[in-house]
Amino acid sequence: KGKIVAINFIFTTCTNICPPLTATFRKVQVEEGPNVNLISVSVDPTTDTPERLKAYADKFKAGAGWTFVTGNKADIDKLLAGLGAAVADKNDHTPMVLIGNESANYWTRAYGLAPPSQLVSAIKAAADRKGPN
Repeated sequence: KGKIVAINFIFTTCTNICPPLTATFRKVQVEEGPNVNLISVSVDPTTDTPERLKAYADKFKAGAGWTFVTGNKADIDKLLAGLGAAVADKNDHTPMVLIGNESANYWTRAYGLAPPSQLVSAIKAAADRKGPN
């Protein structure tokens, strides 16, 4: 609430798009610092325990303001469906990033494998949005 947020979707055993998605988020975090909250949601909550996600976050040097989310499968499936990121097979998830400014009721999608500078620009554009007075 009251913060700019960028959300991506990963799983720790992924060897395809997840490592570059996560590396891009790391670069965004270095550039944007406390200006954005990053959230990485596991699309494989059965495997991705909090401990596995912590180790994954450590591997990418995730700092304060970057949260890795898992939970019971039913709750995560509901969350993914609500965010438009549900897939039948975890390997089919897309490199989408949701960027939002809740105060301005503004949400957009970005390509998560784009250069970090493009994500930073999209985050700054979201931050520049003004909410209803």
